[in-house]
Amino acid sequence: MPAGTVTQLELVELLHKGSLIEIVIAEVEPARYQMHLVVVWHFGRSILAGSSGQPRTFRSLDTLRLHLKTLGIGSTLVRLELLA
Repeated sequence: MPAGTVTQLELVELLHKGSLIEIVIAEVEPARYQMHLVVVWHFGRSILAGSSGQPRTFRSLDTLRLHLKTLGIGSTLVRLELLA
């Protein structure tokens, strides 16, 4: 995995440990979204990686919302950053 990426399994572990400060939903292209994670013991953001090791991209906010609900993010802060 490239530096600064987090696998799905690592994301679940971070959620269960309470180590995730914030999830930033970043629009990287029109109608393309990535999950950027702010973790307690890391400086800056980590990006959720897909199975290929590349940053995972979601094509709709609804799909992303369902993904977050399935993970059980609880009271973790979620913020949306849109392109200008």
